[in-house]
Order: sequence, then structure tokens, then C-alpha cells
Amino acid sequence: MSLSFPGVCVAALTGLLLSGCTSSGEFSLFAGNDDTETASLAGPTESTCQTPQQCAVQLRVLVDDPKREWVGQPQSADGYADGTRIFAYRVLRKKLTCGELKRAVDDTMSATALLQPARYEKVRTLATAVSRELKAEHGKRCGTR
Repeated sequence: MSLSFPGVCVAALTGLLLSGCTSSGEFSLFAGNDDTETASLAGPTESTCQTPQQCAVQLRVLVDDPKREWVGQPQSADGYADGTRIFAYRVLRKKLTCGELKRAVDDTMSATALLQPARYEKVRTLATAVSRELKAEHGKRCGTR
């Protein structure tokens, strides 16, 4: 069974909402912010979403980017903390080239190393799981190079 992109987005955002992946206390899912406008996004390299709606937009930007130049580009711990990039890797796993898979594996491993403080525990767990998935996909399609 294959999920459509909207289905994957809903699943990813549900996971984000349930996991409580938050950056340093700045992003609260229950903060009573009824602003439905999406903030301008800084581009696909560093996640800047502050609300679930902005994270959904950022996820779509990452997934729909045909060049995927963001793959493997390092971020700060707070940049990884909302989980958007990690979910994008999961969504794109079967579509990434071998080179992109390698960079994504390296990026998720870097994210895992950066996400040490307790406030990053859930997104660190997500990054570890996605890293395993990406490694398996790389091994299956690309072999060991």
C-alpha cells in the first residue's frame, strides 16, 4: 500500500504533533496562536517553522524541491528540532539518488549527534530511526560504495 503525498504529510504532521518535537521552548502546539498566515520561510536549508501549519508548508517546500540542494546541508540543533527535515527525508527515501541518500544518512547522523540535550530527545529518536531507514534503502539500492 502506497500513501499519497497528502497522506504522508498528515501522517508526518500527526507524528510531529504527537511526539512533541519542539525547539528550545519557542514552538508550542497549544500556544493559542490563531494566526493562519504562514510566515515567510527562509528557504529549504534551515527550518524556521514556528507552527504546525508552517511546518507543513516547510515540509512541502522540501519535498517538492526538484534540485534537493538542501539534502545533507548542516543545520543547528534548533534547525533540526522541529523534525521537518527528518520527516522530509522519510517521505523522499525511495526517491533520493544514491548520492542524496548518502548525504541524507550523514545529515541524520549529524543531527543525532547534535540533538543531545533532553529537550531534543524525541526528535533525536526520530532522526535515529530515519537514519536506519535511509541506510537500509542506500544498501538495498546502491550497495556499498
